[in-house]
Amino acid sequence: MLTSQSLKNISAYSQLGLIIAASVLIGFFGGWWLDGKIGTKPALAIIGAFIGMAGGFLNLVRVLNQLQSQDNNDKKERSDGSED
Repeated sequence: MLTSQSLKNISAYSQLGLIIAASVLIGFFGGWWLDGKIGTKPALAIIGAFIGMAGGFLNLVRVLNQLQSQDNNDKKERSDGSED
């Protein structure tokens, strides 16, 4: 049976791919826009994509650590409650 916590975890895990894709696209298009202003095509677009990729993966690690910590806390609470 799915609990509300399980649904929250499923939602968070399903968003991880979107987080990475959005970070890369924002970095790329931000760099592409700056390339148009400065005239350095495609250097800043490529650099922006790599910066977006790095930011996306850092965010991925942060979210996964949060989810793992929540899961460990939930397991601890369940085991503490069953001992009574």
